[in-house]
Amino acid sequence: MTSISTQLLASLKDNGADFFASVPCKLLGDMIDLLGADNSIGYVPVAREEEGLGVCAGAYLGGKTPVMVMQNTGLGTIVTSLYSLGIFYNLPITMIVSHRGSPGEPIGTQVPMGRASKPLMDLMGIPTFNFSDGAEVAKVGRLVRHAQVAQRPVVALLDFDFWGKG
Repeated sequence: MTSISTQLLASLKDNGADFFASVPCKLLGDMIDLLGADNSIGYVPVAREEEGLGVCAGAYLGGKTPVMVMQNTGLGTIVTSLYSLGIFYNLPITMIVSHRGSPGEPIGTQVPMGRASKPLMDLMGIPTFNFSDGAEVAKVGRLVRHAQVAQRPVVALLDFDFWGKG
């Protein structure tokens, strides 16, 4: 059986994604390992979300279709960069975001930002879609094309249960 991470990466690539940046996250570890091993795409691991957004912006301006892979706690640190770069310049960056603090989360300190993630993105006017079932990888992948049509960042919040860990 193919892992959810393998299916997700294939779906993103099938929908045009050819460049990825990632910030470390335990839930995204398998996905990040796959990105590092895939020679058919551009991939840059970064230390901070703002750095990843900048790298994705440069990739887009260079003709690539970028995806940012990160944890939802980083949504709080990336707000200013999303406004002043992603939204202001209409950058179609798909953000694959592990939704820590969603049902199944074993760490209580993750819950407050887990509850705030979608409302924060809604407040910023960033289309945000929530997925709790790993069987929805094809829908997640289609957000790459949606970001291109919307000409703005788009967020996929992948719940704890999406990864089959809840």
